[in-house]
Amino acid sequence: MDTINMTWWEELRWKGYVLSEDGSRFCQTNPSTVNSFGIWERFNFKDIGLGFWQYPLPNLEILVLSVFLLWRFFYVLGKKLGFKVPQFACMMLAGLVLSQASYLSQDSLIHRIFFPDDCRPKIPETLGAFGFLLYWFLKGVTMDAGTFSRTGKKAILIGFTTTAVPLLFGSIVLTSRQRTGEMRLTLFEYRAILLMNSVSPFTSIDILLRDLKINHSEFGRIALSSAMVTDVMAFVVTFLFTILWDKVLGIFQTIVACVFFAWTFFFIRPAMFWVIKQTPEGRPVKDIYIYVVLILAYLSFHYWHQMGRFGPLGPFVLGWATPSGPPLGSALVQRFESFNLGIILPLFGSLTTMQMDLPWLFKETENLGRMEGRIYEAISMILLLSTTKFISSVIAAFAVTLPLRDSIILALALSTKGIFELAFFVSFVELKVLHPEVFTVSAAAILLNSLFIPFAIELLHDPSKKFCSYGRRNLLNLKDDSELQTLVCIHKPDHITSMINLLEAFQPSAHSPVACYALHLIELVGRATPNFISHQVQKPAVGSQSCSANVIASFKCFNQKFSDSTSLYMFTSLSIAKHMHEDICWLALTKSLSLILLPFHRTWSVDRSTIVSDDDTMRNVNRNILRRAPCSVGILVYRKPIWNPQTTDAHCKVCLIFVGGKDDMEALALTNRMRRMNREISLTFLRFIPKTSLLESKGSMQDLMDRKEIMETNIDGSKVGKDHPVTYVDREVSDGSETSVILCSMAHDYDLLIVGRSSGGDSVVTRGISEWTEFEELGPIGDLLASKDFPTRASVLVVQHQDFTDHGY
Repeated sequence: MDTINMTWWEELRWKGYVLSEDGSRFCQTNPSTVNSFGIWERFNFKDIGLGFWQYPLPNLEILVLSVFLLWRFFYVLGKKLGFKVPQFACMMLAGLVLSQASYLSQDSLIHRIFFPDDCRPKIPETLGAFGFLLYWFLKGVTMDAGTFSRTGKKAILIGFTTTAVPLLFGSIVLTSRQRTGEMRLTLFEYRAILLMNSVSPFTSIDILLRDLKINHSEFGRIALSSAMVTDVMAFVVTFLFTILWDKVLGIFQTIVACVFFAWTFFFIRPAMFWVIKQTPEGRPVKDIYIYVVLILAYLSFHYWHQMGRFGPLGPFVLGWATPSGPPLGSALVQRFESFNLGIILPLFGSLTTMQMDLPWLFKETENLGRMEGRIYEAISMILLLSTTKFISSVIAAFAVTLPLRDSIILALALSTKGIFELAFFVSFVELKVLHPEVFTVSAAAILLNSLFIPFAIELLHDPSKKFCSYGRRNLLNLKDDSELQTLVCIHKPDHITSMINLLEAFQPSAHSPVACYALHLIELVGRATPNFISHQVQKPAVGSQSCSANVIASFKCFNQKFSDSTSLYMFTSLSIAKHMHEDICWLALTKSLSLILLPFHRTWSVDRSTIVSDDDTMRNVNRNILRRAPCSVGILVYRKPIWNPQTTDAHCKVCLIFVGGKDDMEALALTNRMRRMNREISLTFLRFIPKTSLLESKGSMQDLMDRKEIMETNIDGSKVGKDHPVTYVDREVSDGSETSVILCSMAHDYDLLIVGRSSGGDSVVTRGISEWTEFEELGPIGDLLASKDFPTRASVLVVQHQDFTDHGY
């Protein structure tokens, strides 16, 4: 073929495209030419020569690079200015910038690159859509399918209210506008705006909370659980409306959807657990399983698409059924999330936003004053729904005892809009059931929403309260016959014996069971990837040994000893030192535990003459936990003995040191529970009374007397035997030196000393010794008991109650 005399049709055929017979579209020939022939093509073929940007692959690379540089520019700019701009909002801003190329001359190079006039396949748009599909699948993977079953009444009430109230109010407004007969928007457009501004999609809220780094918190859990409730409501409402519009089609789609859910959760999910069990502990999942999951995600998209529903919902449900965390869920996220979020997904966000008609939007703002036109009807509906949703969310959150500030923050989070809503609106435009002008208004509202709400939440939210709990998770509020849920932290092999001895002192029984969550903490050195292993799911490979084998074996022996009254859950956390406390607090928060037991960072020799170990890393972990723990905390200073039931004198002599305050009351509750569960415990209640405030102490003393009868009752209701009564000792002191003398005189009489962390902190009881406190995490009296100069081999347990002072309770 004479290249110089090629026709226009032949030129496209040479590039790999053929015009269809009716002239309406181009068909890609195989093999097609995706790469250019370099810059010499224009010189060799002159007018009919093509620029390298006109070939599919170079054009795609230019778009990917342009979008990436722009959205990263906006993201970094926001960080430098002190604003946490969500990544997807930055992608939309990049699309707005690129959209301005459409107003340039059609002969300009930039216009021809970003807005080609031919009908060739839109490869960047297709790749962006695939990125959104993969993104939704990975978001489903990060969800815990068990979270919905653990959704509390608070989340259900908030989720229902924040969806039902705006839906009801919007329906009333829509009905009133229908009666007036002056509607520029179609009924479907009204319904689309109504639904998208009433629900709070899990994906949009999850993005927001992750960007603000508050997803692993009690607040984040309530927000995500509420979002899951709204997703379920939206799913039910859409199918109900489908049944109302077309009974046959609606019933058919409902049955098909139920079949998909049943197949996914009762067949595919168990198969995924089988894959996890086949994966040795600490090993990655085989590649073949990763590929099979991706193929299933692709097939689920086509399944839902052929149903006539929103296609990406299929991969999202499949991702939801995928077990979150290591090894399968984390492998999928680690392999694909960064690449998809940085390269592919920005194409979807930017190219979708490029369809916005900004000149029309600015021009139509004049109609807002006259309260007419599409823009007025769309914006007024969006503002009414958003305001109703926000107010109803604040009222519902405050009604379930959330503090007012947190209620406002939660309402803002539930009002956020993002990628989910934008994808829905653009899919309606492609189906030609939503006018592009309505899409422009909706996309602009989504962009403004995603820029304002993170800024408002960041101003109101205190990041130091990340692990704060809205429920009272302490021992004072724990019923006597309820299960004591405890998280035991193990850093070194030396900690195993001490923690098991302390747990045995509780003597778990059917009347008062114990749930033990044992967490083995391993510091990462020379490794960048953290890992969290649940030993209930994963087992070591044949012929290999787990890094936590000693911990697992020891605690299993403890569990077998009290098999009828204890439940054991084993975990291993591999993380860097500065993030260890987050794993501990996160586990305590998600499992709703009441007590965290920590080992003290320093150990001494038997004669207390030398320091055997002094781990500053462990000390920093303990201090961070004390500041952020969602429940009560106990620090054990182990110096032997706590209790050895095999000895001749099997009695465990425990002394509770009491001055007053919330920490001392928590220590009292812990000691009382220990005494009730273990009849071999002989308890001494030592109370220090300041000589200068005898009158002031009468109130707290009366409170203790009210508890006296309780403390002299066993867990089964019987009275404490005469052989092991509770001994009450009151000592009047005028300063810390007298306190120290009294404690030293009793040092050799007990196996375990229990004290509240803040005990005597603001009292004359510790005057003179609080100034010399070496370890502030133990408090003044705890520090004295744990010092090497204190003449005892008894262990010390320092207790801190859950702090509610910053929660508005």
